[in-house]
Amino acid sequence: MAEGSTGGTRAGGEAQGDSFTKREKANEDFYIRQQEKEKYIYTTLEAAKLGTDIVSGLMALKAKLGEQQRHLEELSKHIDEMAKESGGEKN
Repeated sequence: MAEGSTGGTRAGGEAQGDSFTKREKANEDFYIRQQEKEKYIYTTLEAAKLGTDIVSGLMALKAKLGEQQRHLEELSKHIDEMAKESGGEKN
């Protein structure tokens, strides 16, 4: 078998720098950059989605807290009315 026919290092290796080797290296680098770009985009989108979910969850909790505060105020007024009716508080 001739040298390089089994996929081994070509005569001179990458240091030789023929056009095929340069083109192959450029294609590999491009592929790697594309993969890294896709990972970055995916990660960014997932983080944005998580951030949106957190914000909407906090907004829902804030609304629920407001409802509960209004309910507590109503209960407090009701207790005050009952105390006045029973003569427990004199004003």
